[in-house]
Amino acid sequence: MASSTPYTRFQTTLEKALVHLKLSSEERALFAHPRYTHKKDLTITRDNGAKVAFPAFRVQYSDARGPYKGGIRYHPLADEEEVKALAALMAIKTAVVGIPFGGAKGGIQVNPKDLSAKELQELSRAYVRAFLEHLGPDIDVPAPDVNTNPAIMAWMRDEFEKQTKSYSPAFITGKPMSFGGSLGRDTATARGGFFLIQELVDRAALDPSELKVVIQGFGNAGATMAHFLHNAGFTIVALSDSQGGIYAPEGIDPVRVEKYKRKTGAVTGEYCEGSVCDIQRMKMDGVQQVTNEQILELPCDILIPAALDNVIAEENAGRIQARIVFELANGPTTPEADILLEKKGVTVVPDVLANAGGVTVSYFEWVQGRSGEQWTAERVDSELKRVMLDAYRAVRRESHRQSLTLRDAAFSVGIRRMLDAMRARGWVNA
Repeated sequence: MASSTPYTRFQTTLEKALVHLKLSSEERALFAHPRYTHKKDLTITRDNGAKVAFPAFRVQYSDARGPYKGGIRYHPLADEEEVKALAALMAIKTAVVGIPFGGAKGGIQVNPKDLSAKELQELSRAYVRAFLEHLGPDIDVPAPDVNTNPAIMAWMRDEFEKQTKSYSPAFITGKPMSFGGSLGRDTATARGGFFLIQELVDRAALDPSELKVVIQGFGNAGATMAHFLHNAGFTIVALSDSQGGIYAPEGIDPVRVEKYKRKTGAVTGEYCEGSVCDIQRMKMDGVQQVTNEQILELPCDILIPAALDNVIAEENAGRIQARIVFELANGPTTPEADILLEKKGVTVVPDVLANAGGVTVSYFEWVQGRSGEQWTAERVDSELKRVMLDAYRAVRRESHRQSLTLRDAAFSVGIRRMLDAMRARGWVNA
């Protein structure tokens, strides 16, 4: 069997939705490939005078519903297949939450930790120059992703304005507040997800204090989600980062974990230095050390993968004990695992819905950039809640009406909305 790639995994889920929606071959062809795949080598001069080139990508999957939208990741393993899959998922995601964007994604094959601040700035500006004709507030609106941040977005906006001799605050989102950013952007992915978890729990008449939560990944989204859930009375029983994690059946205080992670660089920092742990102290506190593989299989009510893709696969899906898998990360569950989880009666809230809070507040930032307004934190929060709950209800209705999983229902909702826009634009016969 050919080894799967992120894009072939996307196509597996897409195919189910296309079959379900009974699309014609003409309609299906519109979803087969991204509209455009742009590739360039970015050459920069290192601080030591040496010239070095980095492969860079911008994949534009669909702009049927509005300008292309999607983050730019800096990662040594960023490649065309991964960027293609993320662009396609973003197109579905923006359609599911009903915001007027399409889907795109960018990447540079680089480890940013190997670059000085000056080199990083040069590379970021080179990206904008390389893809300049394909970017713009009405064409394609980038954003941060893995290993990129507001400072990098600010350099990119500045470079775009320089090259186009324009004032373009709506060119890019995820910018610093002082340079046209939006309040609430830093917590948006977790905040949007939190609203959905609250809704799920309310609908099932469950008591948050009786629910145990495991979060794999303690980056921005995972750590922020841990705080929201902890403050709402949920019991966080396990947390991890790239170096491993801790499990305490009676509950963990994420504020304490964050304090030690800041000090030591690790979630396990309160108890362990490297691989050496204070076993006695862990016993006293009822804490165990766990790996990132073990954390997924712990007994809990809600499992939140908030780090890498493909962590729930055919090999471990049978050992997942959670009742709900809530995908805060992109693509954490493989199609094979999805089938096994469905058989076990596990509810999977898919990434295209669960983590759409980030792109939703990016849309709010774009609107603010175009209008010159600055929204209050309260307005961002209430609009985010409205958008996320409307999307959840549309997906839930589709799921119930058609007896579909939430993932298949979300894809159906997204594709139908994209198709409606394509028909309206005359790309396909109505």
